[in-house]
Amino acid sequence: AVGIESLMRSLQDVLQLNNVELHKQGLLLFTEILKRQPVEIKLFTNRGVCIEAIDVLMETVNCPVLEVAVEAVRAVAAFLRKDHLSSPPVPYEELQKLLEAVLKRCADLCSPQSSKGHAVSQKLLQGQFLLNTLESFRNACRLAVEFQSDFMAQENAFTAPNSESKDTLSNFSEFLLRICDSLCIPMVMNYLERAVSPSVMEVFISTLNTLFTVVPNMQNKFSKKLGMGVVWDHVLFLFLEQDISELLQKGLPQLNYTIAESLLLLVETPEPFSLDQALCSHQHCFILLLYFAYTLEDRFVPEAELFLAVRNFLLSAQDHGDCPPPYILRAALYLLAICQDKGEALDLVKDDFIPSSWTLFVETKVSPHSHQPSCGKYFDIGGEQ
Repeated sequence: AVGIESLMRSLQDVLQLNNVELHKQGLLLFTEILKRQPVEIKLFTNRGVCIEAIDVLMETVNCPVLEVAVEAVRAVAAFLRKDHLSSPPVPYEELQKLLEAVLKRCADLCSPQSSKGHAVSQKLLQGQFLLNTLESFRNACRLAVEFQSDFMAQENAFTAPNSESKDTLSNFSEFLLRICDSLCIPMVMNYLERAVSPSVMEVFISTLNTLFTVVPNMQNKFSKKLGMGVVWDHVLFLFLEQDISELLQKGLPQLNYTIAESLLLLVETPEPFSLDQALCSHQHCFILLLYFAYTLEDRFVPEAELFLAVRNFLLSAQDHGDCPPPYILRAALYLLAICQDKGEALDLVKDDFIPSSWTLFVETKVSPHSHQPSCGKYFDIGGEQ
């Protein structure tokens, strides 16, 4: 405890200096001590020193120098460990203030307005700040779950004799649920609309999973709220990425065709009872290749020709009773919508399909691009016709 008190005083002194490198090195040292401290040896046996540590972290999280703030949030993640905070009374209210400061700073940094015009290095730091923030929040949720089996941490005695205290595990747990709903989920969703980050999504899903056990009597309400939102659209899309990646890795090297040949490939039909999946794999790869190209504004195939080829691809699937994977159908429908200005009207395409098939196709409309006006108009998203 004497060692950590000295470190806290040194950190407080360093923060008075106008030296960014010293700030970073001080936080890095603090983080390593927090990570490597043996579980059986308590660092914070004195509540006052624990509060000092929280104050230092609060100050550095809000540091205008992003590199320092990134190190600070990494330290917060290491600090939120049961063996660092289990000496009663647990400072739940101070932990709430710390987490709220971290999440608010992260939400400001990750907002679309804040991200505009920044250099690549700055955007990388923003992404790292978000990842560190999610790890901090996940550790806080794990802390709450671990304290459920600790009678002293639940009661949090000695905080306010003969009176009810707000500094309780119950209040802390409900705070985690509220701030996840109001800050954490919207922040992550906004970020993932502009960037693909499996590492962020992995920590985010892990955090949500832990939250289900933080307040057991609110599990049903929490699950319904998540199910009604856009969270699972992104989650499902992430899980599809592995299938898409495997398909492209195997199929793309074999697409040795000209553009004209590739369009003809889409309208080819397999021989009856054929077990050869090569044609199907090549068609799906080409659909995905076109989809990614068009989302990046690379329209290397004339829209009218592409519209016709994709339409015939879907008709062929219907005729043979095949149902391509949902991500292939989404890509095909997106291409139809994006090409409709220079191709045949989609209203006429509907007539080519039996009702059940068109319904099946359109049920795949939920995707990262379903908000586009062309998709909304032609797939009746948002009530448009």
